[in-house]
Amino acid sequence: MGRVRLQIKKIENRTYRHITFAKRKSGLVKKAYEISTLCDVEVALIIFSPAGKLILFDGKKRLDEILMHFIDLPHHQRAA
Repeated sequence: MGRVRLQIKKIENRTYRHITFAKRKSGLVKKAYEISTLCDVEVALIIFSPAGKLILFDGKKRLDEILMHFIDLPHHQRAA
């Protein structure tokens, strides 16, 4: 028996939504760390919580360096 397929929609219950956000946020930050380490790539992850709190992961380089690298790319490469 496999896992139940989760329907992607807004969680109406505020408490459950907060719990899900906290769990998924840590998983997302962990994945960003893993891909930056294993593949030696630049990763920037910016998350604003429902309360407006900033969660930031910037891997090996600082966020401003990564963003400047992105901004310096030609427009057709940024849209990919």
